[in-house]
Amino acid sequence: MSFIGRQPGRKTVTSSGFNSIRGHVRKTPDKMAIKTEKSSLTYKQLWQRATKLANSMVSSGIKKGDLIVTYMANSPEYLEIVIAADMVGSPLTFGNYRLKSDEIAYQINDCRAAVVFVQAELLPAVFKMKEKLPTMRHIIAIGDAPSGDAENYEAFLKRGSETEMSVESSPDDLRSLFYTSGTTGRPKGAARSNYSDYSMAVSTCITLGLTSNDTMLVVAPMYAAATSGYLFSTLIAGGSLFIAPAFIPEDTLRLIDAYHPTFIFMVPVMYDWMFSLPKETIAKYDLSSLRVVVSCGAPMHTSIFQKMAANLKTPAIYNMLGASELGFISCISVDEWLNRGKEKSIGKPVFDMELKIVSADGKEVETGEVGLLYSRSPQILDGYWYNEEGTKEAFLDSEWATVGDMARVDNDGYYYLVDRAKDMIVSGGTNIYPAEVEGVILQMEGIADVGVIGVPDEKWGEQVKAVVVLKKGHSVSEEDIISFCKERLAGFKVPKSVDYIDIIPRNLIGKMLKKDLRKKYWEGRDVFIS
Repeated sequence: MSFIGRQPGRKTVTSSGFNSIRGHVRKTPDKMAIKTEKSSLTYKQLWQRATKLANSMVSSGIKKGDLIVTYMANSPEYLEIVIAADMVGSPLTFGNYRLKSDEIAYQINDCRAAVVFVQAELLPAVFKMKEKLPTMRHIIAIGDAPSGDAENYEAFLKRGSETEMSVESSPDDLRSLFYTSGTTGRPKGAARSNYSDYSMAVSTCITLGLTSNDTMLVVAPMYAAATSGYLFSTLIAGGSLFIAPAFIPEDTLRLIDAYHPTFIFMVPVMYDWMFSLPKETIAKYDLSSLRVVVSCGAPMHTSIFQKMAANLKTPAIYNMLGASELGFISCISVDEWLNRGKEKSIGKPVFDMELKIVSADGKEVETGEVGLLYSRSPQILDGYWYNEEGTKEAFLDSEWATVGDMARVDNDGYYYLVDRAKDMIVSGGTNIYPAEVEGVILQMEGIADVGVIGVPDEKWGEQVKAVVVLKKGHSVSEEDIISFCKERLAGFKVPKSVDYIDIIPRNLIGKMLKKDLRKKYWEGRDVFIS
């Protein structure tokens, strides 16, 4: 049925983060978009720089669909690259700048990146693998490039025109890739469309009540999916970002006191470190500007929530569950956790997110029963990048997806995780994939078998432990194993300790029983992951 008076051929502009930010540029051009202690950019200035960067990329042969990867510390350039990528229609993936050469090469080759934006200090690691990176056409350095093989970011940007470009985009176009756990030991790319990322941002704004009046203090690593999601949501709302180069506990207190942000995100352990400072140190700083305080990225502990509640005046203190594939999934307030009997819960679904728990035979379980947690929302992934098997495994059907979390729901509709998704380790808010570390250790002479697990750590939440079975007649020391890993893995992935056992527990088909391996280290701990 056609509507009377409908204009023939009428086309509606697609809602997207790109269009939302452009709207703020037009409505509030002089409003602060990004600030650091050394610089600032209004929305108009941010847009102008992003436009020049996008035009420079196009004039250098970068076209819609060419992938971009970054290896950078926190900086305003991140946001310029994000907006420029949207202008060009180039999907973007964020890399952890602490990776080693082999790890960088894997990610670049897997996502087929054409452009790499990299911190100048990391150039040697990229150059080392350059001959093994057939798709990479441009290396752009943030800072002074020591070699002619890389282009300086500012010089590259300045070559671009200030004329705003027009690239046709679709809600289904790939916008971002977030690398996450793989069963083969290698991370896999969660492919997210324009529609997914925009829906995630809108959902976050509604769930947390973010508006154009909010300023987010960015201290967590910007390459992390959670940080990326929160800062993108803040810009969608028309708010401002204050970017710190890194998290330092007392310096974060100082920044809150000096610049009055209204919104902050950190992983639980960061709040723990900050509020474990001496009381007289914390008392020096005024934290009353904070209106929304969010934790995400690792399991919450009651003791941390208690510290947050004791030191912050706002009632809007939340812990959220998120996943690269699914966006932000659920949310629980400090009041619900501490005062309403919902300790250790992950809360209830965020706006526009549906959850259900399914048994092994594909049927929804009864209240209180444990099963696989599935999500349905406009913000979930489209699939895994060039990984048909992984995509098939993640989806129950065309709508419901899982990352492998086992969960239960109570009579009040609060969800609880009961097992870790595919045994991933979360240390200081950073995901570590055991199979990747195991693959490195198994290269050593004298190693018969190994299981890598996360064990309790008061500082980081979890630390990496290798549980090793030696071949008969061989002796391989803890120091040897750690040194071997340091040469081949980023520092945060290297085991901090090694234990030796006679046999790794496995089931009848040979699958390692990580739950059994972890049991003795976690018994009696105040956590909701067994």
